[in-house]
Amino acid sequence: MTRLLHAELVRARSRPFVWFVSAGVVLGVLGLVLSGWWDSRPPSAAEVAAADEAYRTDLAAWQERVAPCDDDDPSVHPDLPPAEATARCTSRPPVPAQYQEVRPDVATLLVERLPSTGLMITLACLMVGVGLVTAEFASGSMGTWLTFAPRRGRVFVSKLLAGAVAAVPCVATALVTLVVGLLAVGVVNGLAIGTPVAGWAGVGAVAGRWLATGPAFAAIGVGLAFALRHATAVTGIAVWWVAATESALPLVLPESRWLPLSTNVTAWTAGSAQYVVPSCVPDPARAGKELCDLVVHAVPMGQGGLVVLVVVATAVAGGWLSFRLRDVA
Repeated sequence: MTRLLHAELVRARSRPFVWFVSAGVVLGVLGLVLSGWWDSRPPSAAEVAAADEAYRTDLAAWQERVAPCDDDDPSVHPDLPPAEATARCTSRPPVPAQYQEVRPDVATLLVERLPSTGLMITLACLMVGVGLVTAEFASGSMGTWLTFAPRRGRVFVSKLLAGAVAAVPCVATALVTLVVGLLAVGVVNGLAIGTPVAGWAGVGAVAGRWLATGPAFAAIGVGLAFALRHATAVTGIAVWWVAATESALPLVLPESRWLPLSTNVTAWTAGSAQYVVPSCVPDPARAGKELCDLVVHAVPMGQGGLVVLVVVATAVAGGWLSFRLRDVA
């Protein structure tokens, strides 16, 4: 088994497709880093001058408004009733910080870009798992491989593990690129490091869960590839899933909005997820009408991880049964 796994890893490393997908993810993450630099740029000299001018203008207007006020009695203003005079004479003067653009810190940039990075990671790992198997069915090398390793169970497990292991560097490279790139952006743009909602230790925990999610999606890809044997067929299933389960089902049955895989992946990786379901009751004041309110439901991390695990097990079981019972031709 060890020799089979080593051989599969060598073959995976030699496939240009794997490197191409990994490079695409890194380029996508670099695009997110670039957008972080753009969103956190320091203001230009012209913007600073415009802010200073706006501050001076508003300060002069405020001084003009409060000039007639009585310092001993703020409710005394020669042209206004007492209530309005009190409001105007006790108003606070503008401060320069109100006219300066608020720039995000590094932690905010990171938290905002983690979901997009995760989406690219899941798609890339799914593609890696699919590509490692369907290429062998398409070229006919699967049958040749079985002549050297005739026990299909060992072959299936070795390819499943190879796909999962090959996904780890893809995930790790993307996450490291994002963190290091945004830290560099913080240094260049003079940003504060900041503290995410769960702290930097929480970010490490999120990264660890993504390191587990990537191989899980690679396993889904391997299972679907063994079951369908064509990348086009797997793509059709993926498109159908997105259209039916991720998009249409929550609209038709709002109570089922916890089912989409994206919701559960978010819950697993981020620690929790939320979805909104409308709750309507008859309106007592208007016949035939309803009063509706939006009820927020939470999906805990454990439930999200369990749903992802069930999807992985279903895909792997389907792939194994197809590979075990069907001829390789």
